[in-house]
Amino acid sequence: MNNPTFKLIIVEDDQDLRESIVRYIEDEGIAVTAIGSAHEFFSCLVSDSFDVVVIDIGLPDLSGYVLAEYTRLKTDLGIIILTARSKIEERVQGYAAGADLYLVKPVDMQELLAAIVSLAHRRVERCQQSLPSTDSWTLSQSTWCLVSPAGDKIELTCKEYELAKLMANAGGQVIKRKQVLTSLGYVEDESGIRALNANLHRLRSKILKQTSMEFPLHTQHGVGYCFSGSIIIN
Repeated sequence: MNNPTFKLIIVEDDQDLRESIVRYIEDEGIAVTAIGSAHEFFSCLVSDSFDVVVIDIGLPDLSGYVLAEYTRLKTDLGIIILTARSKIEERVQGYAAGADLYLVKPVDMQELLAAIVSLAHRRVERCQQSLPSTDSWTLSQSTWCLVSPAGDKIELTCKEYELAKLMANAGGQVIKRKQVLTSLGYVEDESGIRALNANLHRLRSKILKQTSMEFPLHTQHGVGYCFSGSIIIN
């Protein structure tokens, strides 16, 4: 099983367990970020994007239930609670907080891996199914113009052109925010994210003003960006 595009974040304060999970999951080709506190988790959500989170309940600074509730409210990540607490009322609380799965320690690593991959696949499928279709746009490499399905031409700046080219090459797949920041030359921090968001807002506004059409570039909160139509490069 090889899933290099999936990204997992583990919030577990037991260092030995955390490291053993990382070794097993990384051997299967999944990128893993492993941390030991809620504070680190919130920081990671700002600076990176993920497909699935594995959360321990008994964290040193905040209950894992709170993290699950926040993740369900603010993101579309798959959520796995992994804990030693096995009482039925604790399980119920976990699912009420937003967990997709509630696994009790000690967990079989094969089962954990299968759960992670399943949830990651589901998240990607939900993203694709939720996006409306539209007719093709055309990106000119010689003139740096974007042509709408109705034939309207929009002159692009350098960063806008690079963004449109990224969307065209992605073929409707979600592009992680980190990749967009890097490709457009923005710093991978909060200032870079603000600059990117401002650029996206200007581009959408410019296209709407010049074509009276919404540009179908969608933000997947905490994940990245996806173009629901198609862009043909010529």
